[in-house]
Amino acid sequence: MIERIATYWDGRSVSWRKERDEAWSRPETEQWLDFFKSVRHQAAGNSVLEVGTATGYFANILTLAGFEVTAIDLSPQMIEAATLVSEELKLNVNYSVMDAQSLQFEDNTFDLLFTRLMTWTIPDLEKCYREMHRVLKPGGKLINLDADFGKTVFSTDRHDECPSGAIEEVNAIKSALEISQHERPAKDIDILQTIGFGSVEVDIHAQNRILGLPLTTEGLFMLEATKKITI
Repeated sequence: MIERIATYWDGRSVSWRKERDEAWSRPETEQWLDFFKSVRHQAAGNSVLEVGTATGYFANILTLAGFEVTAIDLSPQMIEAATLVSEELKLNVNYSVMDAQSLQFEDNTFDLLFTRLMTWTIPDLEKCYREMHRVLKPGGKLINLDADFGKTVFSTDRHDECPSGAIEEVNAIKSALEISQHERPAKDIDILQTIGFGSVEVDIHAQNRILGLPLTTEGLFMLEATKKITI
């Protein structure tokens, strides 16, 4: 399944970069930058890992917000595109191709871990969250923006730049994933608490608040979980 997921996102890299490149000229980029500046102000340190960076849009915004950014993605073609984008922007981001279920970092490495629209694609979400917990420093925070896509049927209405067959493939992948059988973010909260995060908070209207959108419109929830400080 991992190879299938990587192949799917490889095929989306060109259209994904086009969508993200266009976002730089829209107000949402400044709104995200303001959000991450506030996160940086509250964080204990400036080391951040972005998991599922795609073509690097958020990795670059995190860099502009003052973080030292490491960013990973399962798709080699996404990482290739992300590296080119950061070079064009003259921003320093450390990119690697990596599976979120097997993070190649030492324990207690990062002050912050950020991910957006990634965990719905994970075959083993508990394993992924355990790895995130492991690489966070004590007191470090996980921020995850995602949605409950389990019952959603994706269509070309909102993804008109997709290559032929991509929508059918992503629907098939999603249907095969275990997380798609659960209500979210309730399942995420249960996993994060079981793993041992010290606090877990959820804001079901988070993205709408960040981007100044009506709370009645469709948006993403945000999970914030903090790793316990042990004495």
